[in-house]
Amino acid sequence: MLTDAELQRIAAEEHYRHSIRKTFEAQAAPAEPAAPPVPEKPGFGKKLFEFLNSSVGMWLLSSVVLTGGAAVLQQIQHDHEIALKNREDLTSHKFEIQHRLDSMTFLLKRAKTVVDAKNALNGVFKSAIPLTPELQNRSLASLYLTIQPLLAGTAKDKTAEAFELVKQLEEAELLLQSQPDDKPLDSGELAKLTKVIAAIQKLHFIP
Repeated sequence: MLTDAELQRIAAEEHYRHSIRKTFEAQAAPAEPAAPPVPEKPGFGKKLFEFLNSSVGMWLLSSVVLTGGAAVLQQIQHDHEIALKNREDLTSHKFEIQHRLDSMTFLLKRAKTVVDAKNALNGVFKSAIPLTPELQNRSLASLYLTIQPLLAGTAKDKTAEAFELVKQLEEAELLLQSQPDDKPLDSGELAKLTKVIAAIQKLHFIP
């Protein structure tokens, strides 16, 4: 009969052999294959880059660039043409206005009767000798109204002042129409008209 000590020794040996067998089995068993990596989802930037590098993307990009470039050039040309037309209008209106004011000043200096003043103030409404034919029958007020939107800053302010003075000349001309042509021209009225015209001439609207 086995003693307690022999039973314990046998149990220990069995436990040791069992642990050794488990170790060998673990080493001999094939390793489980690693899980395949999850493919990374392409971001928006990568997708866009790939699309632009494709034939469709290159065609679209070239079409947009060419169309957009042509539109920009067309707009630049259009703006240039408008700016050129505005400068031409300003120049023609400037010379027409100055010509009429000079003519009125010249005639008023020699005016003796009411009819002389009437003839002098005809320039408020039309030009006897126009520098620009299409402006001949335009009034001074309409000439100033035309150029006002084309100006800015002090030039625009001066044009507005000149317009108000031109309205005074229109009112003066209307009052003269009610007087006999052969009536001697009042010196005070003559001085007033001359002063208004001189004030307009000082308001240069071209900077």
